[in-house]
Amino acid sequence: MRQIILLVWLAFVGVVGSIAITPSVSHAAVELKELYQFRVQVNSQAPRERQQALQEALQATLLKLSGDSQLEGHPLVEQALRNVRDFVVQYGYQQDEQLWLWVQFDQTQVDRLIQQAGSGIWSNLRPQLLVWLVAEDDDLRRQLLGADSEAIVVQQLRNAANRRGLPIQLPLLDLNDSMTVSVIDVWARFMDTINFASARYSPDGIVVARFYRTDPSMITEQQPQRWSGDWTLHIGELRWSGTVRAMDRSELGALVIRDVTDQLAARYRIGSASETLQEWTVTIDQLLRLEATIAAEQLLSSMPAVMDAQLVSYNGRTAQYKLRLQADPARIRQAMDLSKQLQAVTDETEDGDAVFRWVEQP
Repeated sequence: MRQIILLVWLAFVGVVGSIAITPSVSHAAVELKELYQFRVQVNSQAPRERQQALQEALQATLLKLSGDSQLEGHPLVEQALRNVRDFVVQYGYQQDEQLWLWVQFDQTQVDRLIQQAGSGIWSNLRPQLLVWLVAEDDDLRRQLLGADSEAIVVQQLRNAANRRGLPIQLPLLDLNDSMTVSVIDVWARFMDTINFASARYSPDGIVVARFYRTDPSMITEQQPQRWSGDWTLHIGELRWSGTVRAMDRSELGALVIRDVTDQLAARYRIGSASETLQEWTVTIDQLLRLEATIAAEQLLSSMPAVMDAQLVSYNGRTAQYKLRLQADPARIRQAMDLSKQLQAVTDETEDGDAVFRWVEQP
């Protein structure tokens, strides 16, 4: 009966406005803070352990900034790790139940290292993803895992997302969710149902992941992993998918986050391989206060590969900014599309410039 009612309701909302249940890329993007800081748990303040902790912190910072798993083995990064103190602005120890080494890195030097290593900077505006996860156990029983789950696989998934700077949330699986979506719906990827259940969370994107025993016929000496998983990522009209394998089920969540982050960062990170600065004009409407005009200029200046942003005209409502870029404007545009304060009015003007509407935040 629940399924019948749900299908009727889905048919109704599909007629009156299916767009309303489709995740929006710019609806709830999260602005990450303190990207150039990191804490590492240590056992003592010994110099050798401090050096290892600083190296671990720099590796984690590079990964969070770029989302690029390939950076770790780059010769320039390996050299930087050996000379990690050259990148440190300050560090100190913090004590609670454990001892931590806190470190602040030099933004300019870290950015330059990432770019010289052939990668790019992922904007601090990151899409908020809702993760629907079904996991099988040893007895092939399937269970939806939600926000209050204490399963190790969920903990590892959360830890990996935090380490990579990927904002995620899991559904509450409360009465509202249980009346809307079932294990079967998620396992079969019935996206109409999943989208409808996801609307209450206002995510930018949806990840649907399934973990299960590897088919015995697929287990070989070269690939002995006993557990497998597959995932799909939906952001607006964009779609990605992938598979992962591991010896232990608890490892699968972190592997999914790794793959999802790699895909997103490859799309949204901004490199500055070009040594030639480009100029790009951005017009922003609905700037009704001087404070908003200044905030818009600061937002534009904070984008990776934006060397300079200057206000060139303002009429009390609409402002025009000249940006000097060390990257393709299309890459900057992708990062701007994730901002909650900038709503695109046009894709592009005839001369290649962009027009946005300013959205005041509460």
